[in-house]
Amino acid sequence: MKKIYTSYEEVDKELEILKLEREISIRKIGNDAEEISQLFSPNKIIRQGLASLGSTVKNSNGIKTLVLSTVLKFLFNKFIKKK
Repeated sequence: MKKIYTSYEEVDKELEILKLEREISIRKIGNDAEEISQLFSPNKIIRQGLASLGSTVKNSNGIKTLVLSTVLKFLFNKFIKKK
């Protein structure tokens, strides 16, 4: 639908509204990009992986628990010694 303007003031007002809407959209994109980068940060991925592994060990039985806990201890000690 084509909008018909009757004065330059209307055009200026519409341009100002469009400019503000554009700025809001750009800020929203920036916020979304920041949230996405935080979701895929190395620390977040490691924490999620360890939490998942921990729940697997907690819910497993017998030899599986022994093997998983040994692997976890090995990995934990390896990363602690690096730092």
